[in-house]
Amino acid sequence: MPKIILKKTFKVKPGGFKVANEKSFSFHGAITPDMIGVVNQKLACLRLTGGANRIAFNVDQYGHYFCPMNHAFQKYHEEDAIVCILDAMEILGWTFRFQYDTELSSSRTSGASMTSRELFLFHKSG
Repeated sequence: MPKIILKKTFKVKPGGFKVANEKSFSFHGAITPDMIGVVNQKLACLRLTGGANRIAFNVDQYGHYFCPMNHAFQKYHEEDAIVCILDAMEILGWTFRFQYDTELSSSRTSGASMTSRELFLFHKSG
């Protein structure tokens, strides 16, 4: 039976006196353009605070549906987005099964980075 994974990634890359943060969501697995349309419609209904970017999933260079979020979105609306995504997936007949977190670190001569991932696993209902 097909599975779908929603991955939330948070990457911290220190560099001198500045720290760069990258935050994003991506879908992996049996997700279709029609399903992404339903998810994006739900996300478009979010009422955002000033400075938060509007997020929508689009295909990236690796063939995954991907959407970056800026710091304001992550700070004020990340949980709202997750609720919208879970609601859309339920409407489409997919059940959220479980979620787990992972953390990876790397060190280079130019600096270290840390990546946190949360994975939400979906399976087809019924």
